[in-house]
Amino acid sequence: MVQDEESLALALRGGLRGRFQGSFNQLENAVEALDDFMLQRLNPSDYASLRSMMREINWQLAYLRRLSDHAADAATAPVLEKLRVPAPLELLSQLTEAAELFNELTTGSARSVHVTVETAPGLDVLPTMSDAALLDGLLINLLTNSLQAVPQTDAVQITLSCAPGRFIYRDNGPGLSQDALHVLLDGIWSEELLSKGGLGLPLIRTYCKAMGWQISQPEGERGLLFTLPPCKAEDARALELSSPDTYSIRRRRALYERELQACFAASCAL
Repeated sequence: MVQDEESLALALRGGLRGRFQGSFNQLENAVEALDDFMLQRLNPSDYASLRSMMREINWQLAYLRRLSDHAADAATAPVLEKLRVPAPLELLSQLTEAAELFNELTTGSARSVHVTVETAPGLDVLPTMSDAALLDGLLINLLTNSLQAVPQTDAVQITLSCAPGRFIYRDNGPGLSQDALHVLLDGIWSEELLSKGGLGLPLIRTYCKAMGWQISQPEGERGLLFTLPPCKAEDARALELSSPDTYSIRRRRALYERELQACFAASCAL
């Protein structure tokens, strides 16, 4: 029953996520209190010698917080497609805002990162059916996967190429392995990927299925092609009149900040 599935989703994604976040908040408060105690009680030399250990603890906490969010989303995956009802959404403005936010939040970071949105000639809007929260989850997984895939010594270049009914995601990394593509396109895991873990690819697949998007590879090139469901003409006209959702903007920024903190933390800890 739908009601039972909704209750399950709330218990898994809401209750599980809430418990994770409550525990991590307590841990971070304890680490902050310990750091303050050390600052007050230790001489400067001893305090400085322990700072690298405290930084690594904070990095690991940020990374584990990110993994807990992914685990909560993955637990909800079996019922997500039934619960989410895609609604009309103007995608081009959402992609542009996400690119600008990602560029802003990575400015001054340890790595050079730049996201560019390209459009087909004459394309001013890209109406489709989507879900704002699932779209955010899809994009942040794609963007942080690129940070991890591109060699640490290289600048990260990401391009979102938009055309009517589709957009292509590309980066300057080595491209997805065949095993990774099987997970993303077919939902089939290899033994090697199972041993490595990781939830980003199956979550991308889950988000797309729930929004009615199709994933494939662009013919003759690397990257991912997202084929978009059409939006009815009357819905597209209504989208042009809609105003920005302040709550969604704040939620998106908080999500990106949290994911980037964990992503950079993981790379620094290696």
